[in-house]
Amino acid sequence: MERRSFLSAGGAAVLALAAGRSSTAGDAGSPATAVEAYYRRASASEDAEAFAADVTALAHPFSPLSRIAEDVPMAFDAVIRQELSDPAVVGEDISADEIRSISGFLAASLTDEEIESIAAENAVVSATVIGGDGGEFERRWLVATDDDEWRLVWPGEPEGPVTVVREYYRRAGAAESAAAFAADVEALAHPASPLGEVAADVPGLFDGAREQELVAAEVVARDVDAERVRAVSDFFGGAADDETVEAVAAENAIVSVTVAADDGDEFELEWLVATDDGEWRLVWL
Repeated sequence: MERRSFLSAGGAAVLALAAGRSSTAGDAGSPATAVEAYYRRASASEDAEAFAADVTALAHPFSPLSRIAEDVPMAFDAVIRQELSDPAVVGEDISADEIRSISGFLAASLTDEEIESIAAENAVVSATVIGGDGGEFERRWLVATDDDEWRLVWPGEPEGPVTVVREYYRRAGAAESAAAFAADVEALAHPASPLGEVAADVPGLFDGAREQELVAAEVVARDVDAERVRAVSDFFGGAADDETVEAVAAENAIVSVTVAADDGDEFELEWLVATDDGEWRLVWL
């Protein structure tokens, strides 16, 4: 896979949201201190352009962070107005596929060889970011070693309802055949969903997804009631018993997506997703 030489506004926007400040001194000696160093240097900088000059020193050689710092330094403007709290390692040595799923922009910016190199030794650092208005949100930084020193790769979001939907379309685009993708569908499906059985019995039904590209996705409703769960589709409503519906109604979300077909036409769909053992899974669309 060749590296794409472009910078998206979305990539810059993620960085703006990932900004923060820490009073903890540190360098790249551990996964958490690598993240702390980013925010510490940001808080010591006079402006975004001055901080952008520090980003290259903190970034992994394969990370697109350095390119963004050079081309769009104002993407780091929010850094000096936010605070970082309680960074902690929540994952270690995640796989190449998991790295690709963090961000479409990140995946498009790296070659397969670079992703495999990052996968050799990495960590995910969760941190709470406090905005200038006092609001808090979580960011998860992917960091990896370079010459035994921890370096920043990319900031991502914690797993949520949108994550599993994005993963569905990512795997669809990467699948070599409808049968291969059907196995992925089964892995992503909620235990209460008939998606897994349908994929196993009629894999060709999912072939169209392999020609589609996810344009946008957002949560439009959370924890809809049992009646709304049944109304997702006549097929699902007829196939699901009361126990299944109640299990899905316990914690769920409706994710609205815009998808582009191979001819460029765009259309909208809504996915019902729900948690199983704390992980978001596909129920139906």
